[in-house]
This record gives sequence, C-alpha cells and structure tokens, in this order.
Amino acid sequence: MKPAVVKVTAEQIEQIHRVLLALKDSSDIATTNQFEAFRVTCSGEVIIGYTSGKIVSNGSHAAAAVQNAVSTLGSDTRWSVVIGSDEAGKGEWLGPMTVAAVALTPDQTTMMRALGVMDSKVMSIARITELSRTVRRYALKVESLLISPEKFNSQIEDFRKEGKNLNDMLAWAHAKVISEVYESVKKHNERIKIVIDQFARVKTEVRLRAKIDLRDVELVQRPKAEDEIAVAAASIIAREAREAWIDWACQKFGDDLRELSISEANRHSKRDAFAKLTYMESELEKKR
Repeated sequence: MKPAVVKVTAEQIEQIHRVLLALKDSSDIATTNQFEAFRVTCSGEVIIGYTSGKIVSNGSHAAAAVQNAVSTLGSDTRWSVVIGSDEAGKGEWLGPMTVAAVALTPDQTTMMRALGVMDSKVMSIARITELSRTVRRYALKVESLLISPEKFNSQIEDFRKEGKNLNDMLAWAHAKVISEVYESVKKHNERIKIVIDQFARVKTEVRLRAKIDLRDVELVQRPKAEDEIAVAAASIIAREAREAWIDWACQKFGDDLRELSISEANRHSKRDAFAKLTYMESELEKKR
C-alpha cells in the first residue's frame, strides 16, 4: 500500500496529534527533523504529521485512523455551501486549458478533506484520477469547461482584437462554470460562499456580476485559495480533465506528447491541434 496523504491547516495539526494519541493502540515516537510536528505509531504503523499540515500514513490502519481524526475537525458551518473554482493548463503550451467549479456542503467538505482532497499540484496523475472520481461522486455539484488548444488559439486572438488578454478569457471561463454550479444549488441553500484562486479580481467580479447577484453570496478571491477544500476539489477536476485530454491526444497523434521537446513539438505537423501556440512561441523565443 502506498502512503496515504491528507492535508489540514498548520493550526490543526496539533489537534490531530491529540486525537491520534487518544487511540488505544497508539503512542508517540521521536521525530527525525525540524519539519515533523509529530510521529505516532498506530497498530504498529507509522503516522507522520508535518508542520505544514500534511499528514502521511504508512498502512491501512494508520490511514483509517487519520481519516477518522480529520473528520473530527468539522467544517465552517457559517455557509450552507461553498463553491470553489480553479483551472489547469493556463500557462502551459501542451494541451487544453480547463476550468472547474465544485460545490460542497460542510459535511462534504469534511469528508473530502479526510479522503485526501488537496491542491492537485502536489499529487501524482494517478492520485488525481482517483480523487476526481471521489469528487464527482460525492460533491453537491461539479461543472467543468475544456478549451481545446485549437479553440484556445482562436479565442485568444479574438480577445486580443478586442484589447483583452488571457485574464479576460480566464474570468469568462470561471464565471461560466461558477454560475452553472450556482444555478444548480441556490434554490435550497441561502448561505453560499464562492472562493476563487485570485488572478484578476476586477475582471472576474465583473464577469460574475453579469451572471450572479453578488449581493446574495460571499465572494472571496485570494492567492493560494487551494487550502479551501472546494477549490482544491475544483483543481483536481480541472487537472484530471486536462491530463485525460492529453492521453487522448497522444493516442490520436501517435506520439507521447509529454515527452516531446518544445522544438520537436513546434515541428510536429499537428502542432496546432495539441499546442497553445502563444505559449509555445513564447517559450521558443526564450531559447533563442
């Protein structure tokens, strides 16, 4: 069994430590470096808690103990639903740009955290694929938007002709998936918070205001918003969709596109179909 990883806040790590030590077959052991907040053995298996909030369990019993401990943390009940959004592939030449929004209740948030939902940037593709199924199965609502490289290349040119840029495209895409999720959940939920990983505050708010009465919600745009579980869940959905598209493109074009150098990709006869040309040209320019 591979080590299981979950993420809590740095402030919650000591609470998890106390809950684990209260278990019948657990005990403290010495930490090995300054980054470890604790080491605990549980039914003979080791659990390591880090000062960052990451918790690693080595064994099925330990993983179950951590899941139960994380479940005791609960979630912020001031909001009946939190909608989080995130994107993948916005600055990478290979593959599509994908944007997703996920709505979670407090109980769903607690469960997702206990099952290991966290920022997709720290996960393997296999783990992202596994957790994407969990998010789609248990979330209140999931919406995603995939902008293929061909569509991206065309759309970014249209935006530029209007004096706009990538942030305008991102604001449009985030507003689209968020509003679709919001329309699905608003009827039965009065207290809704929307959380976005900040990239262009004013442009995003303008786009959202055209679709949602923002007086009815709490809108939060901030850096590193993936510590909000709904945003982390959205990052997993967006990343899984991007990686699945790249897998499909590898089969379609008969090449392992992830292994191509940017120069090789630029010479490929089908580059327009799998590459975002703006970023490709920018990366090639840096190499000259």
